[in-house]
Formats: sequence, C-alpha cells, structure tokens
Amino acid sequence: MKTLFYQYLQHLVSAPLQTRFLLAVSGGIDSCVMAHLFDTYNLTFDIAHCNFHLRGEDSNKDMQFVEDWILNKNRKVWVKEFDTLAIREKSGKSIEMVARELRYVWFAEIGKDYDFICTAHHANDNAETLLLNLIRGAGYRGLNGIPEKNGKIIRPLLPFTSAQIKQYAREYQIPYREDKTNQMLIYQRNKIRNQLIPVLEELNPQLIDTFARNISLFNAQYSFYNEQIELQKKHLLQKKDEIFIIEINSLKKIKHVKVVLYEILTDFGFNYTTVELIIKHLNSISGKQFFSATHCLLKDRNRLIIKEKTIDSFDEIVITQIEEIEQYGFKIEEIEKTEPVHFYSDNNILYVDKSKLLFPLKLRHWKEGDCFYSYGMTGKKKLSNFFIDNKIDIYQKNKIWLLCSQDNIVWIVGYRSDRRFAIQSSTKTFLKIIYYGKF
Repeated sequence: MKTLFYQYLQHLVSAPLQTRFLLAVSGGIDSCVMAHLFDTYNLTFDIAHCNFHLRGEDSNKDMQFVEDWILNKNRKVWVKEFDTLAIREKSGKSIEMVARELRYVWFAEIGKDYDFICTAHHANDNAETLLLNLIRGAGYRGLNGIPEKNGKIIRPLLPFTSAQIKQYAREYQIPYREDKTNQMLIYQRNKIRNQLIPVLEELNPQLIDTFARNISLFNAQYSFYNEQIELQKKHLLQKKDEIFIIEINSLKKIKHVKVVLYEILTDFGFNYTTVELIIKHLNSISGKQFFSATHCLLKDRNRLIIKEKTIDSFDEIVITQIEEIEQYGFKIEEIEKTEPVHFYSDNNILYVDKSKLLFPLKLRHWKEGDCFYSYGMTGKKKLSNFFIDNKIDIYQKNKIWLLCSQDNIVWIVGYRSDRRFAIQSSTKTFLKIIYYGKF
C-alpha cells in the first residue's frame, strides 16, 4: 500500500517532497493511517484537528490523542473546538452538514500557508457518497462521488478500501481512536455503511472496486456531458443588465429540452420538479412566475426571464421643494418662457409647467388602478395597459418610478409624461427635469 500511496500522491501533487501539507486528522483509523504514510516518507506536514463536542468526553479524548501523537513527531497541530449543537440549532441544517461546513471553512482559514490540505476519504467513502447522492436524487453530477482534488483539498487515500486501510494499521501497529457513533444508525451514511453495503456485497463481493471503476467512468462521461451543456448555455442564456433571458422559441428547438433547461436553471436554485412545471407553461399566457430560494423566473411572452430575488422598496419619497429631487439622480432647470425654446424629444427629459405642480411632490412605484392622461388620447389610460402596450415586463415595471403631484401622475420616469402638466401658451415658467438613471 505504501508504494501505491506515494505513486497516487505524485499523481495528485507533482513534487511531494517539496510540498507543504496540512493533514485533517480526527484520530480515527483512516486519518491516522494517512498521517503514518506521510511520516513514513518524511513529507513536510502539520496536523489540523476539529473537536465538534458531539460525543461528550470521547471528543476531548480524541483531541488529546492527536495532540499526544504530535508531541512524538515534532509536528505542529492546529486544534479548533466548535459548539456544533448550538450552531446547528440556529442554522436548521443537519448535524453532518453543519460539521462539514465548519470543518472546511476552518481548513480554508488555516490552510493559507500550506500548498495542500489532505483529508482521509477512501474508496468506501466514495461508494457511500454515490449511494447517498442517488437516494437524494442528485442527478448526473451526483454520480461523480468525492473528487480526488478540489482546489487545495486532496484525498490521497481515495484509491484504497477500508479493508486495505485496516490491514495496513494492523501490519504497522498504528494506534487510533474508535468512533462509537460510526455504528449509530440515526445517521444516513451509517445506515448505508452498516446495512445497505453489506447486502450489496453479498451480490457482488468486489462491490467497492466496482464502484471505484464506475465512478471513474462516470467522471469521464460527466466531463463530456458538461462540455455539451456549457455549449447550450452559451447559445440559450443571455445576460442583460441584472437579468438573464432565455428565448422560448430557441429553447423549443433543443432536442432534450428538459435536461438542458434543468442544467441551466439548477445554477439559479431551481429543482427538477419546478423545471417540469416551467416546461408545461412554455405555451401559457404571460405573467406566470416560479421561485427558487434565490431567484424568480417569469414566463413573459416569448421569453423566460430570470432575476435574483430582491426586496424592492415601495415607499414613497416626498419632495417638499423641487431642488430636493436632484439627490435622486435628477437635474433641474427652471426656465422663464420669454422666448422660443428648443424642446428635445427624449423620454429622460420632462418639460412641465411649474405652476401646475402642487407640493409636496412624490416619487413612488406604480400600483393597481394608476391612470394617466397620455398625449393623443381624449381620456385616461390605465398604467397597466401602458406597460402591456410597451411590452414592459413585471420586473421592469416594478423598477419604474412615477413623479406625482399629490395623487396625479406627472411623469412615468424615463417613458412618458402626462399631458395635464404640459407647457401651454399661458405658461410663464417651466421646469426642465433630466433623469440620469441613477435612482
């Protein structure tokens, strides 16, 4: 095993003898064997140990065991203690997930001065992870198992089975601590390790080796699959300012629509069930929305529009003096109408009769029932119909601001002004208000 270990380490790291390693050592058999192998080859390494305080006094004994081992090896040991149960109560996550996140965040902090961080995951762990992913419905990417290398983190024991590691520990009489919780069936991984895998090994005694070969094949297949998906993403997904757009007509031309759309939308937090619902509504009327934990997807005419969830403020901004509006991205010019003036046709410029404005003015977002008096029309027009006519989607209209004189709309900022406030022959003073789009 020693020779194979060093060959695999060379595969992961080109020059092991010139590399600084940080080893994650729990005190269990796997990490102790890993530390012994590194020590056998006189590699440069230190130890990191996490005490999650989940097993009472046993957790403290594990910590003491690791510290005592280090005293005899002239290595540095990093130790971190966590109040894991208290952190878990606040997070609502599983205890396994909380411990994992705490461990890797800390490794990243102390690992800055090391070339690589090593964990003692082995082939059995890989098989368990594959089965867990299948049970949880992780999809194609879940078949990859545990990566041998992920940034600075490497797994030098990944090619070896649990049986090989135990044999090595017996052969070299390596001391280690037994984790009693490994037999507790309250944890999913333990159920797979202690119940499911033994049954599967009755069907295939070489199950772990078979899984290892399959995972290697799955990784190669997924690499090819992912290349094709990335090509489809470049073709279908367009970014415009803060939103992403998928043209429905282009999407429908894809042979495997469900697979491609799922792979695109999973990056935005949408699950497979939601993707199926979105596909069912591709031909439905506009306005249907779907939500993930982080994003909102809108079916808008011939497009799918994806936007990050934000908490939009719909509070009114009260303007008691016209000059106050300048702090919100506007510029004001007061002009006496004593001679002919050139008016620019620009939706970001408002020309308004000053005498018709009743203070305080308001800046606010639209609400149901809003109407304004558009040029070229005898009556009033609903703002909702204006949005429809101008193909303004729900995300855009919720960002549009209205300048109002009391309850009357003066200007749909950046789009259209209300004719009731227009400059006329009797106007003596008017305002030129320019919007710079910074609001």
